[in-house]
Amino acid sequence: MSKKISFEEAFAQATSEAIKILGDVVSKIVTDYLEARYSINPTKAANNPGALDEALEHAIDGGRAIVERRLMNILYEKLGLEPNTSRINTGHNDIVTFEQRVNEARRSYTR
Repeated sequence: MSKKISFEEAFAQATSEAIKILGDVVSKIVTDYLEARYSINPTKAANNPGALDEALEHAIDGGRAIVERRLMNILYEKLGLEPNTSRINTGHNDIVTFEQRVNEARRSYTR
């Protein structure tokens, strides 16, 4: 029986892979910048995805959506979950945030 990967480990792997969409050099620069400027290690942000979202917004602005979309796709794959393409029921008419999507993936995985 194979050992089940932890959510935090899957998030770390997905984050690392997703940021590489920027290319090796740029992904290293962005990662170093996030750590120096915002004290955020992207691969260790599973418990604070909102902070990662905000830091990415300031660091790469429009590229944030691309990285986050890729991160979520990779995360769902690593967790063996079907991507949730429907809106998460937030009780509001707002757009679903990156943090809400990460937390929904965590809830789905731990069920």
